Amino acid sequence: MFLQRADRLALVDFKNRHINYTELINNIKYFSEYVINLEKDRFGLIIMENRPEWIYGFMAIWDKNSAGIALDANSNPQEILYVLNDANPDIILCSDETQKNIIDAVNQYEFKDKIKIINVDKVKISEEKLNFIKNSDFELNNPTGNETAAMLYTSGTTGNPKGVMLSFDNLNSEMEGIYEKGIFDYRDQILALLPFHHILPLTATVLLMLKYQTSIVFVEKIASKEIFEALEKNRVTALIGVPRVFKLFYDGVMEQINAKFLTRTIYKIMKNSNSIKLKRKVFAKVHKKFGGHLDFIVVGGAKMDPEISRFYETLGIYSLEGYGLTETSPVIAVNSKKERKIGTVGKKLFNVEVKIENEELMVKGPIVMKGYYNKPEKTKEVITEDGWFKTGDLATIDDEGFITIRGRRNTMIVLSNGKNIDPETLEDRVLKKSDGLIKEIGIFNHKNKLAAIIVPDLLEFRKRNITNTKTYIKNIVEDYNLKAHNYEKILDYKLFENELPKTRVGKTRRFMLPDLYEKGETDKKEKVIEPDNEIYRILKEYVKKNKGIAPQPQENLELEIGMDSLDIVEFFAYIESNFGIRLDEDEFSKMPNLLLLSEYINQKATKIEDNEVDWKKIIDETKPIVDNKNRWVTKILKPLQPIVDLYFRTKKINKKNLTAEPQIFVSNHQSFVDPVVLGTLLPRKILNNTLFLAIDWYFKKGFMKLLVNHGNVILVDINKNIRKSVEEIVGHLKSGKSVLIFPEGARTKDGKVAEFKKVFAIIAKEMGVDIQCLGIKGAFNAYSRYMKFPRPKKIEVAVLEKFKPAGSYDEICKKAQNIIKKYVENLIINN
Repeated sequence: MFLQRADRLALVDFKNRHINYTELINNIKYFSEYVINLEKDRFGLIIMENRPEWIYGFMAIWDKNSAGIALDANSNPQEILYVLNDANPDIILCSDETQKNIIDAVNQYEFKDKIKIINVDKVKISEEKLNFIKNSDFELNNPTGNETAAMLYTSGTTGNPKGVMLSFDNLNSEMEGIYEKGIFDYRDQILALLPFHHILPLTATVLLMLKYQTSIVFVEKIASKEIFEALEKNRVTALIGVPRVFKLFYDGVMEQINAKFLTRTIYKIMKNSNSIKLKRKVFAKVHKKFGGHLDFIVVGGAKMDPEISRFYETLGIYSLEGYGLTETSPVIAVNSKKERKIGTVGKKLFNVEVKIENEELMVKGPIVMKGYYNKPEKTKEVITEDGWFKTGDLATIDDEGFITIRGRRNTMIVLSNGKNIDPETLEDRVLKKSDGLIKEIGIFNHKNKLAAIIVPDLLEFRKRNITNTKTYIKNIVEDYNLKAHNYEKILDYKLFENELPKTRVGKTRRFMLPDLYEKGETDKKEKVIEPDNEIYRILKEYVKKNKGIAPQPQENLELEIGMDSLDIVEFFAYIESNFGIRLDEDEFSKMPNLLLLSEYINQKATKIEDNEVDWKKIIDETKPIVDNKNRWVTKILKPLQPIVDLYFRTKKINKKNLTAEPQIFVSNHQSFVDPVVLGTLLPRKILNNTLFLAIDWYFKKGFMKLLVNHGNVILVDINKNIRKSVEEIVGHLKSGKSVLIFPEGARTKDGKVAEFKKVFAIIAKEMGVDIQCLGIKGAFNAYSRYMKFPRPKKIEVAVLEKFKPAGSYDEICKKAQNIIKKYVENLIINN
């Protein structure tokens, strides 16, 4: 008998009711006798969320000497119909939550009159019948030997799902192999995080735990609040999940650790400690948040970022990554508390064999499936005549027996030059570069070069007050490309709002990416009729004129049309001037397309006009800023300039050409030391009267904050409100100050001059202020954005052409850029 009666705790349901093993067996028998009507050797299909009734139903199907098919509770009618046609089950167990899609599927099913739908939420337990079972002498049946015990459908990452038949011996051998690892015992308690239709939780959360009489805790929602409440109320010692589940916890805790110098320091020290007990004492507050009993996590389903594994180990929680497939019941290998190596999936189970053949991992033993249901040809493709299962994963096995998975063979990108590329590895690198600003990325082969679909985390962009999304994503990709091999560079990409196509367990359906990329995301959006009103027409014409693209009603103006922060602030000024409405970025984030924007303006407009933005009026109305700050830091730093000159062997060209009247200095931006080196170029009188523009997020604390409060630095928030930034710059110029601007907006990534933003050109033209071009060369080699410390490389700074602003904003901007670019490209420095 698979289950044994005992007073020991088995389940904790949503309402925190405790069910012991004797009660569990009685409930299963009730379902078997009074709920489920199933002939021997048939299939019972289960489509519902994790709950005790899921277990009652599955084990009751076993008691009927039949096999359970586990299907995702979120399956749509077509997915359900596919399984009905493939497996022809006799019954479907469901809940109120899943019944509608099931009925829709059954109505399209050829044998709908022969299938019975059982909604467990409609089942009324008869106390009389339950008492009869309690007083009966019975043993639950279960499949034996090679009899099919469960069938699960593959995720369908490369096409239609296949039914994987797992025998009782498959599952039982799997449980014996995991138990031998010594990871857990009967005292453990596990939280049911993953849906039971997936083989990992079915085996490791349900069957394994019940066989060895540990306890399972259910949560109604897989959300932080519900999870932490369940952890607090129970004594959960183990969590089994996929990497993205554990990354959520990692992100939250690391944010708190990084917030303070003390906690950051302690974390670094504990990283080097080998004492689990010490770590748990040091991070007692974190453990309390996890309920105070969490001992280990088991990770499967995808590759775990080693940094996240090290994070849990640093907290004093064993991080045990494993590996397997649905076809192998699933675990082939797993790390244990005694034998673990971060970055690997551990050593194989004791009762299986593994080998590497043509770089592919192969496995043989009692955990390998019976085959694919109704697909003998597909079975022959993956199981050799002598019983070896081809996992499809490229792997290595080290001298100690630890297995490292390099990637799926069928997802590897093979370029015409013969290079094999694992897209997941590259995707991880880009995600790390993005620092949370990219939610997802899918890399694939497009016309023999790497392309990508990128999904920005727009909420995170808003939180950080960054509105020029496309520019930031471009910077991230360029940063990645600079350090990537030529064959690993992402040479084309598109930004999408919606998440990448996935299986129910979160695996990307990579075969769909090229087609999705070609069609564009707009094909996925429901087509809407363009509004027939004057405001919509005016807005559309404005965007078309300024961006050269006629936007569709639902196209995101930032991601799909490419409006950057300056485009948006000009758009706001246009809207205010013509409709009498003042917008800000927070409001715009809620209506990022013309359809929503025009609806909002239609409700709020106080007038309707169609005139160009009047920057001159905005600038003329700006008042001078009275600057009473004692900028003593600049005066202290000036005598230290000889040290800077000595370290960088600074060469200064045409310094005598500088004049003292208020002006706008513009320079290329090569490194973090640019302001310091340029400061050595300016005579004391000019330096004291010149304000250096800085982006606010670089100057939040420490010495940088001191520079803002007491030096010649002013902060502008170019990503949150460019209009306000423009007004602040104009205010200082009107008060007689000069301003130094880096029009590229960020440090160069390759030493070359990037495109200039035209804010300075707008201000210069409308105020009639001269533009003095400055140039810097060599600073990229001395202290690029990729270096931790500056090197004593030679730097040259030059006073270039000064000119009066004439022509369009774009012409003024381009003229300054060409002057500086010519200097940077043509002058050579010997390092």
